[in-house]
Amino acid sequence: MKTQIFFYSVIATIVLTGLGNSFLHNLHANQHEDISYSGSINEFNLAVKVLPNTPVVGPIQFQILPTHISDNSPVEQAIIEVLVRKDEEAYMSRAVNTPKSPDTYIANLTLYQSGTWESEIRISTEPEIEHSVFFPIEVQGSNIHNEDFIASSSAGIFFMFIFGIIVIFTVFLSFRYKNKPQ
Repeated sequence: MKTQIFFYSVIATIVLTGLGNSFLHNLHANQHEDISYSGSINEFNLAVKVLPNTPVVGPIQFQILPTHISDNSPVEQAIIEVLVRKDEEAYMSRAVNTPKSPDTYIANLTLYQSGTWESEIRISTEPEIEHSVFFPIEVQGSNIHNEDFIASSSAGIFFMFIFGIIVIFTVFLSFRYKNKPQ
């Protein structure tokens, strides 16, 4: 009996892991899409991708790829900030790179209003010297307020689905293999 429970648990784990891995590819499918802004400023070339490609109200990711104009080598030691402004609202985020991807800087912001936002990318490789580029982004969707915003994402729905399966599977097994009074 315990062997059967262990066997079913292993099968369920394998199936759930397979489902989880199949969803991961969908979440990262848009990473290599069109560049939203490309240009140069002083000694840098900048390419900026905004994800999703058509920005909507909610979380937005900026991927910044800076290179040196002289030799087109990636800039790996820079301080990059992303600022977005619309009317009275302004948001700022520091873009960071990782050891796995040192040439790509990523910043995440959550925008609560639709319309045209002015984006500013600040880049600095030396103290007290900062360069900025500006470009507009058009955010679509309906406005939301801070206290009403609940991010709905594939990950949250997937988590609820998996949690429900685990609970139902546990209840099913407990009723099926419960000791019966003799």
